[in-house]
Amino acid sequence: MSQIHDRLDWNLLRTFLAIVQEGSISRAAIRLHLSQPAVSLALKRLEDRLGESLITRTGSNFTLTSAGELVYQESLVIYGSIARLSFAVQDIPQDLNGVVRLALVSGVNSEIVDTVLAKFHANHPRVTFEITTGSSTEVQHALLHYQAALGISLRHKQVPGLNHSPLLHQRYFLYCGKNHPLFGQQNLQVDDLQHEKFVSFASEQLDGVLAPLALFRAQQALEGRITGTSSSLYEVKRMIRCGLGIGALPEHAVSDETATGHLWKLPPYDGIAQITLYLMWNETLKINKAEEAFLYHLKEVLFHAGY
Repeated sequence: MSQIHDRLDWNLLRTFLAIVQEGSISRAAIRLHLSQPAVSLALKRLEDRLGESLITRTGSNFTLTSAGELVYQESLVIYGSIARLSFAVQDIPQDLNGVVRLALVSGVNSEIVDTVLAKFHANHPRVTFEITTGSSTEVQHALLHYQAALGISLRHKQVPGLNHSPLLHQRYFLYCGKNHPLFGQQNLQVDDLQHEKFVSFASEQLDGVLAPLALFRAQQALEGRITGTSSSLYEVKRMIRCGLGIGALPEHAVSDETATGHLWKLPPYDGIAQITLYLMWNETLKINKAEEAFLYHLKEVLFHAGY
């Protein structure tokens, strides 16, 4: 009998990864540009070759078996190695090339990141960047599942498996749009906001990464109805600007809208919370040389900036 590694096909493992990460065979088929029967057949072939059931189906849902969980974790490691195989021989710094994969929360406005990005591109023009955006949870998921090498994210608590370094301190204030009744009013008090409708971030919960914002509202008894939520800074800002309600935004990200009269700052005028964005990376991931160099330069600039 041949050894199991001689019978395994990486494409089967890749399909299994997609099934688990997408949570369904149909969504995995869309992601892989395959038909559902082809994905189902790949799963069956993988189970046959391993001699183990990997998934237990219950109606339209499924759960991983113990063997399935083990195969998934090992497949992640294999994926990380294969994704970076082409960069393993990059030993000449001036000939640096490859892809730097970044996952960011929306609305990152950091002079440090922009400066490092510009200088890095000038020094290494053959390196390309692949930048995705999402919620803090999605950024951390991408790092933990080897879908990105570096991330910029909020964090409410330590995330096992991820290292971090402070990147940017953001001061959050309450704002309203120019169509809101409070727009342009001076010397307001927090009590004046108690019954106002609110627009909030999806993570603006007591157990979320924006817990300080939720805590402030609870402490000040700001119990107005939530009229809109989003994980995107741009969409939260849009809803506030359009008058759906008042809401908290980082001051640096809305300075232009405030200056042009599209947003109006509300009390408390010293802000409601300071929240830190973090540079994050997977401590177990073997990143390629381009990503390694970019991380080094970012950490060096952060160190000299006192972070």
